[in-house]
Amino acid sequence: MPRTLTLHFEPSLERQYRLAMRADQRRATFVCVTVAFAIWITFFGLDLLRLDKAGQLPPYGDHGLMSALVLRIGVLTLMIWLQWRLATSDASFAYHRISGCLIAAIGIAGAYIASTYKARGLPHADIAQIVIVVAVFLPIGLTIVQATAVAALVAFATAMLGFVMTDPSFWAEHARLCVVMLCAILVSGVGGWLRERAERDHFLLRRILHDRALSDPLTGIANRRAFEEHVALALRQARRDGVPVVFAVLDVDHFKRYNDRYGHELGDRALRKVARAIESCLRRPMDMVGRIGGEEFGLLLYECRPDVAEAYFNAIVAAIETLAIPHEASLTAAHLTATLGGTAFDGREEAAELYSRADAVLYRAKADGRNRARFEESAEWEPGTPRAMLPG
Repeated sequence: MPRTLTLHFEPSLERQYRLAMRADQRRATFVCVTVAFAIWITFFGLDLLRLDKAGQLPPYGDHGLMSALVLRIGVLTLMIWLQWRLATSDASFAYHRISGCLIAAIGIAGAYIASTYKARGLPHADIAQIVIVVAVFLPIGLTIVQATAVAALVAFATAMLGFVMTDPSFWAEHARLCVVMLCAILVSGVGGWLRERAERDHFLLRRILHDRALSDPLTGIANRRAFEEHVALALRQARRDGVPVVFAVLDVDHFKRYNDRYGHELGDRALRKVARAIESCLRRPMDMVGRIGGEEFGLLLYECRPDVAEAYFNAIVAAIETLAIPHEASLTAAHLTATLGGTAFDGREEAAELYSRADAVLYRAKADGRNRARFEESAEWEPGTPRAMLPG
């Protein structure tokens, strides 16, 4: 759960939350930037009109007024670039940093332009700064801490530019504007904090529901659905990268006899221990074990050569035997054992075909006497061979 005030998960979960939040808010950010673009270009048109009436357009305008127009154009360019990236890039694009910088640029540029006009007695709209600091807390991919930092930066720049660039006769009015901006940040910040807290609660709920849908309730490892999805994804990736993948099916020996002798409660405990023993032997991030049947487990070793896989499989069978779970009804040993059949991905087949081959190897391993790992490599497969180079 997020901490009460800081709204922060532990590091790995925090990264997942921020990625999910930015993906969800991407469309909202595009809408906000589009609206900001329309408003900004409207103000740019008004700038041209009032400068034209005042006779301040080039070549008659002074350096300060020309720099104000350049700032308008620069911010417009940044908006167009951000809209293009939002429309064309994937969700991994760090648009939240650009959107934060964009609002900061809008706020600072707006403060400079308003102060420039105020110092020259031209019509200005410095009250628009209040709208800008409120807009920072819209759903644009920023956390409450990031949004508050950007709003504070805009408020500070507005205050400093107003006091530095204008005549002291304007300072009392400017001070009132600064106070109102601070109040706007406070009110908007509270609303943003409440919104983010609700988002984090919703994220946790979705995460819990997702984990429950994809995990086996008995053992806590991946269920059949999650395992099959992972295998399909891993095989697609392996085809593209030409990396070796090994698949195996493990079956707990004589488990029906175990349940009949010791009862289902002890049987469930035994399966949980077996699942933990298998999981403890996996090392790579893409490796996975899933419960695909009553006492049947599927294993996938990604980017693992067959000679290395054989050592892994033997270690898994040995780890289960080391548990020394008594099994007096077993026809193989006095304790619980398991048999494993594994095979190598040939670079072309689908998950169902790979499972069928591994299951056939498991059947032959059982015929050899159980409590063992048997590995049979596909004759067509060569480690590192891309799919396009395979025969047929």
